[in-house]
Amino acid sequence: MSEPAQRPARRDSVRNRQRLVTAAREVFAEHGIGATLDDIARHAGLGTGTAYRHFPNKHAIAAEVLREATEQIVVDAEEALEVDDPWDGLVQFFERTAARQAADRGLYETLTGQGDDDEQSRIWPRIVASVTELFDRAQRAGAVRADAAPQDVAAIFAMLGPAFAMSRAIDPELWRRYLALMLDALKPTSGAQLPVGPPPAEALDAILRSSKN
Repeated sequence: MSEPAQRPARRDSVRNRQRLVTAAREVFAEHGIGATLDDIARHAGLGTGTAYRHFPNKHAIAAEVLREATEQIVVDAEEALEVDDPWDGLVQFFERTAARQAADRGLYETLTGQGDDDEQSRIWPRIVASVTELFDRAQRAGAVRADAAPQDVAAIFAMLGPAFAMSRAIDPELWRRYLALMLDALKPTSGAQLPVGPPPAEALDAILRSSKN
């Protein structure tokens, strides 16, 4: 085959792959990672065979689509560390990250252990390290109650799942009400000591996966 004939074919392939990625971003955001590669191909206006030539399964395209979104969470935590007031920084992180998850059902499901296990193990160590530093800074400043723990941050995000679902059904901003209530409970002025201790740090995976049970 001649070179001129090959170039259009390559351009078509690149264009189709981009259409699939764009479609996957939209489909996962609306329907979650339960959506299939067939759903994505249909949304892209392409045949199923074309989709499978580019991606072996939906987990492969989900990893590509959600990688940037999950890495942005680390950026959110790092930017929050630059905020002078430790409490304001922690709130900024929660609000930015929760807003992303509220708008992207697939991202929430990925972060709470409902996606590919390999992708889960890749993204969480960096997120945990950044968020722990952010939480510890606020606690050292006396902005967070002494009996709270960094793993409580993961539990809060896991528990926000129903609030995100209510927001999709009732009001896109409704989740902010429940986030504010949860954050208020982290303050030292919240009241009596917590009745039980936090789950062990190594139970992070169980904390996250509990949201899908």
